[in-house]
Amino acid sequence: MMHWRDTRAAGDIARCRPAGCAADDHTGPMTPLDRASRRQRHATPTKHYEVGMNEPTRQTTGDLSERRGPNRRRRAPRSPARQRGSLAIIAAIAIGVVIAALGAVDLGNLFYQRRALQSIADLAALAAAQTMDDGCAKPAATAQSAALGNGFDSTASGQSMTVVCGRWDVKDNVGPSFFAGSASGAAAGSDAQLNAVQVTVTRAVPYYFLGAQRTIAATSTAEATNVGAYSIGTTLAQLQGGVANALLNGLLGANLNLSVLSYQGLANARIRIKDLMAAANVGTVSALLSTQTTVPQLANWMLSALSQTSVANADLQTSIGALQTIVSANIPGGRTFTIGNTANSAGIFSIGLSNPQAALDATFSPFDALLVAAEIATGQTAFSLANGLNIGGLNANLQVQIIQPPVLGIGEAGIDPVTKTWRTIARTAQVRLYLNIGLGTANLPLGLLGALLPVQVNLPLSLQIAPGQAWLQSASCTASPSTCTSAIGVQTGLTNLCIGDTPANMSASLPFTCSTPATLVNVANLVTIKSLVSFPADVPASQTPTLTFYGTTGGYQSTNSNGVGSVLGNALSGLGASLQQTQISLFGISLPLGPIQTALNAFLGGVLPPLLSGLDAAIVPLLQLLGVQVGESTIHDMSLTCGVSQLVY
Repeated sequence: MMHWRDTRAAGDIARCRPAGCAADDHTGPMTPLDRASRRQRHATPTKHYEVGMNEPTRQTTGDLSERRGPNRRRRAPRSPARQRGSLAIIAAIAIGVVIAALGAVDLGNLFYQRRALQSIADLAALAAAQTMDDGCAKPAATAQSAALGNGFDSTASGQSMTVVCGRWDVKDNVGPSFFAGSASGAAAGSDAQLNAVQVTVTRAVPYYFLGAQRTIAATSTAEATNVGAYSIGTTLAQLQGGVANALLNGLLGANLNLSVLSYQGLANARIRIKDLMAAANVGTVSALLSTQTTVPQLANWMLSALSQTSVANADLQTSIGALQTIVSANIPGGRTFTIGNTANSAGIFSIGLSNPQAALDATFSPFDALLVAAEIATGQTAFSLANGLNIGGLNANLQVQIIQPPVLGIGEAGIDPVTKTWRTIARTAQVRLYLNIGLGTANLPLGLLGALLPVQVNLPLSLQIAPGQAWLQSASCTASPSTCTSAIGVQTGLTNLCIGDTPANMSASLPFTCSTPATLVNVANLVTIKSLVSFPADVPASQTPTLTFYGTTGGYQSTNSNGVGSVLGNALSGLGASLQQTQISLFGISLPLGPIQTALNAFLGGVLPPLLSGLDAAIVPLLQLLGVQVGESTIHDMSLTCGVSQLVY
């Protein structure tokens, strides 16, 4: 580093070298040469290095005035005007910063109040949706109470609340909220099932610095879907007498021999949809509905779901044991089918929900599902029941043809305002039954002819039962499960019954006909007695009653109507009067009726009464296991799952 060392004294300035200053000291008068030498020496600074220093020390000669120099420019001091302008700019910037800070405080408070208001709206909507009723009386009061509990009084000055009941439906309503109020739009109408509540709250928030106040609003929509699950046709009372074993063995080609208690355990058991999803290793309800499966695989999935279920089942071990027996019975795989029912393919479940995920907690009966699956897998090929049936002490051969399988209903109540149809519908099967009842020959005076030749006396019957249906009309949940209600409307199926021979072509695509005369007596195919007139018996469409179920665990109810036997009795009552049209043939040649008419009338009069009385006892249980009923409808309300409210917008 350079150092300047000033050794001037008494007006005499001299530069000293490290060696000393003796040569420069002049005590006498200075000569002109000395002055010139001195000026030359002082004109240019000379660098000197001090011993022990890392950097050179710069020293200069000359007095202070010479070092500054007469020509050196000095900065002029600022004027007062320029100083005042600088202060104004600084003050303006500071004021802007202060205003921005104060505005940030107001805006921050505004966003905080908006967030708090949104929380109030969310909680009020969730509470209101949980108490949804048809008249929207409870949701409004519940929302007010929930908001008040969170510090929001809608009656206070500057605050308000609006509660609107309606329907949230991603299929029928317009986004982004997919909500339509009950007063207008898709949710209007007495049959529209309300499932959502929209709550709007407003509050006047004062500004601290930016003005008077500003009104902010928050809107929240919550929905809670009540899901019903039910079937039509099957009852516990029809599981007696081994009919279930005979039917399942005929449908599946198996050799099951389950007890009545096992079938009752399966009928009483409940499986959640989400448990079946876990067993099938799918993540959504939609994926489950589109899954292809077979009857053995479905039985295995239901066994896994039932073994791990948390649903309370009274006969859990019995139902698990029954499914284990079915799984280990080596049932042939058969045809595959989808679990969900569509317009193009038959399935087990018909889901009437705009959001299928709402069916996660819905429960169903494994027995009903197994029967429906067996009927779907069988297809439209006619099959015979092993060992036939016993009707009034008479043997009967029976062939069953399933034209359309039944379907279980799971979904919401009400009418879809777009399609104008019920959202959730369960349907019975459409089947054809062909019976050939052997009447015996004990009371028929055949004489020597009966002793020498085999004689067959039969009554061939054909039935076609069109599907009935049941729709979920309304579903209401309350705080107490015992007071929850499900209202299900019922339409019984139409029945065509005739006395006539089984048609040669049993194609399901052909319409049901009653044009083939009944062969009543056949003697070794040599002598035949045929009725020339078929006897159609129609069960007309009855009224559509509504059955109301209480509670969430389900039950059974039936509509009042006539059974098969009484309907058939009406058809057979004209049999005797029509026998004058009966034809006797010998080797294909028509013969006069003669005295055989009197004997045949007496014979039929003795065998028909027990036949008619036993027809209901034998046929009705079989039909109900198939999901078919004639002239009546039995509803199996499996469950009502009350929805847990959730925010949707």
